[in-house]
Amino acid sequence: MTRFAKSLISCCLILLPANLNSQDLFDLRHSREFGLHLMQTRQYALASQEWERVLFLVPGDTIARLNLVRSMRLSGRPELAITRLNQWMPEGDLPHDFSKEGLQAALQQSDFSSFQTLLDRSAALSTGERSDFELGAWLLEGEWLTVPVRKRQNNAALSASHPSLIDIYNRSLMVRRKSPAAAITLSAIIPGMGKIYSGDWKDGLMSLAFTGVNAWQSYRGFSKDGIKSVRGWVFGVITTGFYAANLFGSWKSASLCNNGQIDHIRHETEGVLFSY
Repeated sequence: MTRFAKSLISCCLILLPANLNSQDLFDLRHSREFGLHLMQTRQYALASQEWERVLFLVPGDTIARLNLVRSMRLSGRPELAITRLNQWMPEGDLPHDFSKEGLQAALQQSDFSSFQTLLDRSAALSTGERSDFELGAWLLEGEWLTVPVRKRQNNAALSASHPSLIDIYNRSLMVRRKSPAAAITLSAIIPGMGKIYSGDWKDGLMSLAFTGVNAWQSYRGFSKDGIKSVRGWVFGVITTGFYAANLFGSWKSASLCNNGQIDHIRHETEGVLFSY
């Protein structure tokens, strides 16, 4: 190897560490950029790790703290988001964006106790924003089917600012709870009527048809051969089974109808609040 070649290699080796240092992918600037990229591509779990790195380098970075809370919430770990929030700001009023993230995290895990505590510390929110969260929490709790609660919540609804939430609230007032007891009573009188009352027309008519046909076959058997009719007893037992199942099915149908209405309102409310 010539002296020139040795000199060239030596120079490269000397300059290499400096070059690598200038391209350090783990420095503060690159960590912030990568964290934002991960959030933009919805890789929230990885983004939270990157924001942890930023906070290790700069513990008091407000933007990094906010992004960490947000990425934890969006990665499905709202309880960790609230824990971090309380660690950084254990008391006093919360900044505007931290208030929103904390309230969303509490609602995401249906922790209405933490929600109320955080709401009391959210003085930075506007009146409309505060009412939006109050109304959203009320809709998510699923207690809006009871008339007394509806009347008590009207004032908060009037103060809300988000049109979609107001629309959901107005539609929730039009929902009527189906009574499982009434469904059972109707089906006891006419098989299948309880399911029809709950909106399940197809299943209700099927119950009526199956119970009626088997009851008719049982009646024909007893009419022809008397009390010893095998046919009458077989179809009588089948009829009794269909009748009992029809009563249980009517109760279940009314319960599912109520739960379906609540779940639908909740789903729509979550879509608004968690993208708020």
